[in-house]
Amino acid sequence: SATLDLHDLSGQCLLYLVTETVGDGQRYHLTEKVFKPICMQMPFVLVSTHGSLAYLRSYGFKTFGDVWDESYDDEPDDRLRLEKISNLLAELDSRSDQQQLFNSCLDIIRHNFNHFYNGGFETILWNELTEI
Repeated sequence: SATLDLHDLSGQCLLYLVTETVGDGQRYHLTEKVFKPICMQMPFVLVSTHGSLAYLRSYGFKTFGDVWDESYDDEPDDRLRLEKISNLLAELDSRSDQQQLFNSCLDIIRHNFNHFYNGGFETILWNELTEI
């Protein structure tokens, strides 16, 4: 029986490429997919609809715009957004300082992990639910 252990593979990767269920159109639709790298304590690039990183930040999470270019999130054209993501991934892959780049993500990684597991995110969700 073959198994795939993402935790074993994550140690060999600079980041997690999240491909959300909905990647085009106008609505925000974040699923468990974006929370995998948060739980695995990995930086991530998010392939989703326009503004999804900003939407994720509205829930108290941090993203990596101070470490690499996240302007792809601001691109309303789906094709151009994918092109920007592809260019970003190629640029990150070509860098010789990937360990240093990963290390510069550690504060964000820790914040997101703690926000997810220590009640911050849960509190925001419960408040949103009760307001609805």
